[in-house]
Amino acid sequence: MVILMLGVATYVSAVIQMLNGQYSPSFFSRGVWFLLGIISFGTVLAGDGSPSAVILAATLLAGNTAVFLVSYKKGSREFGFVEKASLLLLGVSVAAWLLLDAPFIGLIISLVAHFIGGIPTIWRTIKREQNEQAVHWYFFFAACIITIASSNDRAITAILFPLYFAIFDGLIILLANRHKLRMLFR
Repeated sequence: MVILMLGVATYVSAVIQMLNGQYSPSFFSRGVWFLLGIISFGTVLAGDGSPSAVILAATLLAGNTAVFLVSYKKGSREFGFVEKASLLLLGVSVAAWLLLDAPFIGLIISLVAHFIGGIPTIWRTIKREQNEQAVHWYFFFAACIITIASSNDRAITAILFPLYFAIFDGLIILLANRHKLRMLFR
């Protein structure tokens, strides 16, 4: 239940920030992440994902749907190399899952596609940390950590999804707060 609440808080926070003009993700990037959310949910559900990982993946799918829909009006319209590469990997992910009957391989490929799709966010946060509103990243990061901790199965197939997002979201949090962290450790 805590995982679900944190997941919902993640995307409610993101949507509120979008509606208030504080966060403006690319509509096309969010479209790719929405499609990757479908694949991630499907591969976690069909694979060996833990029950808590399935809840986390369902939350990610629902949240990405909401952010994608809001980004139609409140997002930018950038469609470049990153979006094209992510779409290509999305297709490879679906093919691996369906043709090879290998949901875990499909999940790995979709997470690589997500990382490539996240490079602009990482880069934007490196250039100007205040560009990235870190609030929603905290919620999903916490949900990922709880998902990993609550999983009875520690096999990589069971926890890869939350582990990847804990690392990705943790990176964004660190980058967005690096000046505060430097001040703290001086």
